Amino acid sequence: MMARRISFLSEKSMLEVFISLGVIALMFWVGSVLFSILAFVALIFFVFPGIYSMIFGAPLTITSRKRRNAIIELGNFKKNDVVYDLGCGDGKLIHEISKRGVKEAIGYEFSVPTYIVAVIRKWLVQGRERIFYKNFWKRDYSKATKIVCFLLPNSMRKLKKEIWANLRRGVMLISNDAKLPGIKAEKEMHNVYLYIKK
Repeated sequence: MMARRISFLSEKSMLEVFISLGVIALMFWVGSVLFSILAFVALIFFVFPGIYSMIFGAPLTITSRKRRNAIIELGNFKKNDVVYDLGCGDGKLIHEISKRGVKEAIGYEFSVPTYIVAVIRKWLVQGRERIFYKNFWKRDYSKATKIVCFLLPNSMRKLKKEIWANLRRGVMLISNDAKLPGIKAEKEMHNVYLYIKK
């Protein structure tokens, strides 16, 4: 289990790692003190939110087609749904959901490089989804009908206390990979779990 979790973290943090290594190499190559200071500030701006999201959410990972299909099937998204994707990554999933004609499809991403990728991707595919550079822990979900997430187990424990506890009855949570502790899933498909707030 620990090896799986380490592998999970290492897969998902590669974007921030590559950016960090690139900036550090540039700092040594350029050799300017002013450039080094500016590069360090930029590094903190670009990498710190990603590290925060790795610890308190989940780092970037690509959801397989099989699991995306499972999320779409379990979610059964309709035109009146207001859907939130907590840590939307590159935006592929929230785009797939928006194509189902939902009322609103909103993705939150707190890693700067990943957010930029998601916004560029949305622009290229002319998606209806809305993607925000925001910390999903500090959002209001009173309008939510469905929430999707791909979080680490410790983040699911936090989600249960801080988000799930405040959702209104009938809201569906579709979790990729990690279970909501102490709550029985209504359905499961390819390690994707569906929960309904009672």
